[in-house]
Amino acid sequence: MTETTNAWTEMTITPLHEGEINRAAMVMAGAFSIDPIGRYLVSDQRNRLAVMRWFWQEALHRSYPHGYTYTTAPEISGIASWLPPSTPRETLWELWQLIWQGFCCAGWQSTYRLLALSESTERLRDRHCPYPHWFLDGLAVAPETQGRGIGTLLLQPVLEIADREGQACCLWTSTEGAVRFYQRQGFNICEEANFQTKAPPLWLMVRSPRDFKEEKLPNPSSLKCTQ
Repeated sequence: MTETTNAWTEMTITPLHEGEINRAAMVMAGAFSIDPIGRYLVSDQRNRLAVMRWFWQEALHRSYPHGYTYTTAPEISGIASWLPPSTPRETLWELWQLIWQGFCCAGWQSTYRLLALSESTERLRDRHCPYPHWFLDGLAVAPETQGRGIGTLLLQPVLEIADREGQACCLWTSTEGAVRFYQRQGFNICEEANFQTKAPPLWLMVRSPRDFKEEKLPNPSSLKCTQ
């Protein structure tokens, strides 16, 4: 992919290199440790940042081989990690490995909540986006560089591919501010849900391809989400 530069931010959007995963995980952890879902998943504030760093290291190592994880250069100020439509769901063995690693790193409560979150979001994806789609596994911008349009720039490479190929994009988010941001990128709210009784709400959002072609999506009516 050709690198793109925005003069206003003075940053280049470029694919993440494997050697940058640990640094990228730290940026992701810093952003998600203050997120409502992040605070709920790891209630112990003293351990939250370390657990989030472990989680995003694992997540980025899984998404990196697909080739659609983007960051900023020369400094890593933000990351967008996508899973393409061809990505298989995790096997039972992979899930058990994650459960054991999560238990060792974060304890039983956080592991249980993370599994409940994963199960809930997978059900939402199956309900509202049951055809092949791009899934935004994570988007984060370092707090000190927010408000410069970096998040929008990080999304563009895959949104352009999705529009060109007539494919939908799907994500979930957990703040009203993020909902408004994604709405500006063309995503619509499909459902608001609580994955546990005391958990903060999350929103499942889907973006229809701009160049929509009916034959590429077998169930186009299911894209009619609420604004």
